[in-house]
Amino acid sequence: MIQALIDSALILEALEATSKQEAIDEILAASTEAGRIPSAVANKVRKKIAEREARGSTGIGNGVAVPHVKLDTIESTSIVLARSPDGIEYEAIDGRPVHTVFLILAPADAAEEHLQLLRWISGLARNADFRRFLGKAKDEAEIRELLCEMAP
Repeated sequence: MIQALIDSALILEALEATSKQEAIDEILAASTEAGRIPSAVANKVRKKIAEREARGSTGIGNGVAVPHVKLDTIESTSIVLARSPDGIEYEAIDGRPVHTVFLILAPADAAEEHLQLLRWISGLARNADFRRFLGKAKDEAEIRELLCEMAP
């Protein structure tokens, strides 16, 4: 399952955003433009992310954030990986800037798949080698290859 999600993941090599909200807006705009999120659903996703962030930041530490949404209007699980070379002020639990954002979009009834992705991404966030190689990856192909190497 994770390998298929990596193959279809939207990868944004360099976010321009400097704040959490700007990053989320930029990721959602790119996702809509790429046809990953219908424009009619984008505002619902934005609202759900804001609700989740109000309960506690999805900045899980080590420069990684994992905003995630489950909605009835999402037909299948997908991921977006976005890098920020300069870092984003994201209110992460460790107070450090976020350089990698994984957005998870899942149908409301995909709880187990959603949890598997969160566990995998949490493991990536704790892996210093992954973070270092991701930061040095030259392009989308290298990023995708690295993700494939790290897939269970």
